[in-house]
Amino acid sequence: MKIKFKIRRYNPSEKDGTKPYFQAYTVDVAEGMTVLEALLKIGGEQDPTLSFRKSCRSAICGSCAVSVNGFSRLACETQILPEYKKTGEMTLEPLANHAPVKDLMVDFSPFWNKMAKVQPYLTPKDEDEMPAVTAEDQAVIDRSQKCIMCGSCNAECNALEIDANFIGPAGLAKAWRLAGDVREGKKYRRLEKLSDEHGMWDCVRCVHCTQCCPKDVSPLKAIELLRAAAIKEGITDNHGAKHAVSMANSVKRVGMLDEAAMTFKTLGFLRSLGMIPFGLKMEFHGKMPKPLIFEQIENMDEVRAIYEEIEKGRAGKG
Repeated sequence: MKIKFKIRRYNPSEKDGTKPYFQAYTVDVAEGMTVLEALLKIGGEQDPTLSFRKSCRSAICGSCAVSVNGFSRLACETQILPEYKKTGEMTLEPLANHAPVKDLMVDFSPFWNKMAKVQPYLTPKDEDEMPAVTAEDQAVIDRSQKCIMCGSCNAECNALEIDANFIGPAGLAKAWRLAGDVREGKKYRRLEKLSDEHGMWDCVRCVHCTQCCPKDVSPLKAIELLRAAAIKEGITDNHGAKHAVSMANSVKRVGMLDEAAMTFKTLGFLRSLGMIPFGLKMEFHGKMPKPLIFEQIENMDEVRAIYEEIEKGRAGKG
């Protein structure tokens, strides 16, 4: 079956190299053929100038990650025919949120710099404090160890798209691998640093990182675990943690979100004053919640029972 591939080209050494363009190639595709095999076929038989990365061809190294029809994929494990049947096209582009170097190759320097910022190495406790690692301890960080550094999650990250300084899901997943390790001796310091601006609280929970991960690392889950660990350690002097604590307290108090009160508790009084124009617009449209006068929901005792069970569980683990 002959299928047309539209590939986004970019060559800064050419006269108009700063302007990316699409080039079409027709490939005779067989059952089971992957995107990487198609790229190798194009490069070997039609256009040797086409640039892309590859290495293991076994979905282990992560080198061949590209955008396939708008979604980040490993080219070596993405079969063409199932993808083509779903969308009716084959459009290949470099990973989003990464600067292109040439064609499908992107600059990974920012990716590695962010990884270095989370200090991706264990700082062990003193020998007399070193605990034995149980299977349960290992299971807590197991997913984050599966990352192959392909960059797919960062490419799909909405927060990284608007804030280039955001550490990103890949770096935060690696951070949990270390902060969640019972042998880590500087857990508090790690969590404190990750709670700063551009850190874990800047994630917008779009879930795209988890959906596109080829190794089921679930970066969003790692971020949630980091946040929970930071709050447990008392690292709450930031807007993200304050908002999470305020949300939990609101549900505990009235069984629902008291959004007006949460604004004051999250931003503080002075910064909340800046929200007055927005609040007036909400009031005009009948959407302004009334602060501090929320009545408890029916069956509030059931909500309290949930919180009590959570507290019992924490006490048992402690």
